[in-house]
Amino acid sequence: MRVLLVSNLYPPYWIGGYEQIAGWVAAGLKERGHDVHVLTGRGPALMGKPGVTTGLDLDQPALLEMHRGNGIAFPGGLVGSMKRHVLNSGNLTASRAAIAAFRPDVLSFWNASFVTYSPLLAARLDEVPAVVHLSDVAANPFRNPHPPAFPAPLRAAARWTVDRLVRLARPARFVVPSRFLRDRLVETEGLPADRMDVLHWPVEPSIGRSMPGTPRSGPTRRFLFVGALVPEKGPQVLLAAFREAMRERPDISLSFAGEGPRAYVAELRATAAGMPVRFLGRLDRAAVTRAYGEHDAVVLPSIWDEPFSVVPLEAMALGLPVIAAASGGTPEAVEDGRTGLLVPPRDPAALCAAMLRLAADPRRTASLAASGQAWARGTQAFPLFMDRLERLYQGALRPA
Repeated sequence: MRVLLVSNLYPPYWIGGYEQIAGWVAAGLKERGHDVHVLTGRGPALMGKPGVTTGLDLDQPALLEMHRGNGIAFPGGLVGSMKRHVLNSGNLTASRAAIAAFRPDVLSFWNASFVTYSPLLAARLDEVPAVVHLSDVAANPFRNPHPPAFPAPLRAAARWTVDRLVRLARPARFVVPSRFLRDRLVETEGLPADRMDVLHWPVEPSIGRSMPGTPRSGPTRRFLFVGALVPEKGPQVLLAAFREAMRERPDISLSFAGEGPRAYVAELRATAAGMPVRFLGRLDRAAVTRAYGEHDAVVLPSIWDEPFSVVPLEAMALGLPVIAAASGGTPEAVEDGRTGLLVPPRDPAALCAAMLRLAADPRRTASLAASGQAWARGTQAFPLFMDRLERLYQGALRPA
């Protein structure tokens, strides 16, 4: 099978989880004997890399720098906004060129942010079946809780146009990482339920290949947050909960692994002043795995409807108990009282209580950690994920 994988961002350039998973999938398909070619945005780390074409109209390092700075904003006025969020003729041309050169059996599309759904139109025009991976709370950027900057009188027309383009492209399948996201996209955006597949994200491959360590069983003192340091991930809620928990347990500590906009991270550091809180910054894969090993529990305090985070899976696979906010698709990854603890989102008091429960009850910690590890390394193992995805791609192929 020949797969053209198209993604706006591609490792080593990433902000969230989907672009990292796209890299895992590309490698996993190659290991299974499939031919894979990647079409993505520009970035010096990818220039000249075999099997990668940096033909999409997106400067990946510049996008990451905007994310760390004052927010993502592109120049060009209305024309620039149209190219970033509605239709990009350059990306249509680049996608058709990649299709002509590689002659794929299927196009695997991972994210339309800042590159639009133009690659799907290319697949439709060249009669290549497309599988679309959707991992955000909205498929249409103009329905996102944080919609792109766009002239207010034209937003409704832009939203309608994006909807229409997706329908015209008619992808063979849509793949989402949770039942929550499937139901939301069908209900709020009218995506076809009969072409929607739920495929929960897997455990990161290198973690899955490692020998399972002994699940945590001692006192829980060292708590860890892994993810982007942005408001919707709830780091301020976690700091508030941690401050209260310290009143009862002054022996606990907290670490943040991740980066975010500099001004917001400065606010977090100011809030954390005087507490045993460390900011580890952006970590590579090996360093993240080491961080898990140096802590006793992971906290996912998201205040938005997280579609499905890979962080709880990684933590569970490495034998750590998880405390998470019960929103979005997270309850599909964390079963309250069996593989972790769920708390209401935006509730520092409930989060504090959960942290204190683990700190005070080593037996509960051991039970949650053992159950979570068995589930993550079993049901959510990367080879099983690839089995399902491989069948899904093969099912999308046009008849011979």
